[in-house]
Amino acid sequence: MIVSAEQFVILVLSISCGVLGTFLVAHRGVRMMRGGLLHRLSIGLAAVGIALSLSAATRILFPDTFLPDAFQLVALIVLFYVGYSAWLSAHQMKAEA
Repeated sequence: MIVSAEQFVILVLSISCGVLGTFLVAHRGVRMMRGGLLHRLSIGLAAVGIALSLSAATRILFPDTFLPDAFQLVALIVLFYVGYSAWLSAHQMKAEA
C-alpha cells in the first residue's frame, strides 16, 4: 500500500486539529468558561479533528468504501452545530448587554 504525500499531509493536519482541540478543552482557562463560546469552539475543533482523522485514515486503509465520506459528513454536521451554537451564544450575549 503506497500512501501519497497529499493523503499523509491531510492525515497529519487532521490529527493536529484534533489534538489542539482536545488540549484546549482540557486547558484550565477554557474549563472555567464552561458553556462559553471558546469552550464550544474547542469541543467543535476536537470533534472535527477526530472525524477528519478517521476519514483520512479510512481513505488510506479502505480507499473504495463509503466510510471516509460518512466521517466527512459527520464533520460537516458538527461544524454546522458549532457554528449555530456560537451564533446563538453571540446573540444571547448581545441581548444581555
